[in-house]
Amino acid sequence: MKNFFIIISLFPILLFAQNKEVKKINCDSIYNQKGYSVSLEFDPKDENWDETQNNVVFTFSKKINGKEKIIHQEKLFSQFKHVEFIDFNGDGIKDILVENISDVRSNLTYNLFIVDLKKQKLRKIEGFNEIKNPNYLAEYDLIDCMVMSGSNWTSFYKIEDHKIKDFGYVVEDGEDENGKDLEYDKNYKLTLAKILKSEKEKK
Repeated sequence: MKNFFIIISLFPILLFAQNKEVKKINCDSIYNQKGYSVSLEFDPKDENWDETQNNVVFTFSKKINGKEKIIHQEKLFSQFKHVEFIDFNGDGIKDILVENISDVRSNLTYNLFIVDLKKQKLRKIEGFNEIKNPNYLAEYDLIDCMVMSGSNWTSFYKIEDHKIKDFGYVVEDGEDENGKDLEYDKNYKLTLAKILKSEKEKK
């Protein structure tokens, strides 16, 4: 059974300063009462949905002795200003996903930041924002997706050296042009087995 994202609102606090809106999320329940927070600063009147134009300032910070210490800050594009938390590298620590865009079929993409609490830093994963509807397969330390389109399909990925590796497989769902079942479940399992075998042989 696939794991699906749950949008975590965590009662975000909306602040206002100099015509900017700040959506701030207290992360104590996620990172065990350590004073971390995530915020998105944006202009609520900005209706430009051009993903090549950054429209939010993403900040990950920690409160130390009553003062906010910025751990990571970066300008991004976020269509709906959503933040989600899910472990994407199997270390048991929830990573940060900042929603990027939603296409005409509501396929979502995200910017992924791997959280390293020991080193007090975030690592942005290059190319992750190109994966639609990403889903982490914790058992295999892989990523798959289910993309809704004229013909729904799945591909497989892995995080290597802070960037995304695309295994190059596409498993289609539904029927072919002659009405024949494409046997998605069978081909998904066969493709996953090929990938796991190739990864094992590399070690």
